[in-house]
Amino acid sequence: MEVAGEAKERAGGESAERRRKEAKSSSGIYDDSATSEQIAGNEDDNSMDHYGELFLPEYLTDEEIIQEYRIGWECRCYGMFGGFKDETTIKSMLTTYKTIPHALVSHTLQVYSIKVEKPKLGWPLRVYGMVAARDHVDYNRNFLFNRTSDNCQIITADVYIPLPCLWWVHWLCHINCCLYYGCQLQEPYLTLTGPSGAILSLEPVDFEVDLKFKRGSGDGKALINQVLRYQRSPGPFGTILDNNLCTIRLHWKVFCHGVAFPLEEFVLLAFPDGDNPPMDQDGNIRLSRRVVSVDVNQNFQVSVQAYSACGSLKVPIAIGDAVFESKKDSGVTEKECDIGASCRVKIKVAWSLLIWSKRLLQG
Repeated sequence: MEVAGEAKERAGGESAERRRKEAKSSSGIYDDSATSEQIAGNEDDNSMDHYGELFLPEYLTDEEIIQEYRIGWECRCYGMFGGFKDETTIKSMLTTYKTIPHALVSHTLQVYSIKVEKPKLGWPLRVYGMVAARDHVDYNRNFLFNRTSDNCQIITADVYIPLPCLWWVHWLCHINCCLYYGCQLQEPYLTLTGPSGAILSLEPVDFEVDLKFKRGSGDGKALINQVLRYQRSPGPFGTILDNNLCTIRLHWKVFCHGVAFPLEEFVLLAFPDGDNPPMDQDGNIRLSRRVVSVDVNQNFQVSVQAYSACGSLKVPIAIGDAVFESKKDSGVTEKECDIGASCRVKIKVAWSLLIWSKRLLQG
């Protein structure tokens, strides 16, 4: 025990300068000038799940890992892409209505869900903080989840609690990416509000997870604060982050021929008498998420389901589908969809090609 204690003390006493050099040399922020062939050549051909390999010293705490990651980011990116905490300015409809040179179809990563598991603190949890992705386009934060301490999400075990209204509808895309409105879901999944644009995954993608929890009206405390690295590999994958308080499970899929697919309008054209879903004066229904990535080689189906809420149960009573044919360029597509005999919606989607780097916009 004494030897282990001495080793830990020596490790903790290493100079900040040495750790700064380690972070700088292994930060994994790749050069924009690298070609796809060079990137592929540097990857393990037999690998499946390249995540978590930031190559930072194992003796560092969660807080120290985040600090070293930030040092590495600033050594490579500061001044070129703004500050470490900046949010990405690359939006989902960048090329929908205008032509941008070098816009293309590329590898994209679609995050389905982020789940909190095995909380040592028990249920329910009042969670806030952020989960963000950084890709090679601008290395800035593309928020998937972002809440302040005065806007906590209450998460519990898998329980559905309906609102007083008897109707609610959700989007259920063929990639199982749900965009909810009109209902209150208290379950262990974070309510995602992003990304604001497609996540490109031809080069590694870094995920920052900085979640906190609150008990009563007191100050928040750290739940988990870690960095995860994903390196390109096609297919559906997930991974976990954990510490002594909880486990975070991420579920995603990578598309090898992806484009951004923003849901530009979701308009309620007809609805039965009674309480209507939340919408603006033009009939647009507010969705928590509006952007997904889709494969240009596959059609994209949007299923709209209506449920009747009865106590703790939700019973499907009607469903409608709208199929969008794939597009390999930019533009807008609009369709109408009947949900049963008394509900009708208009769905307007945008297609947007992707850019390799923000520098292409600085021409």
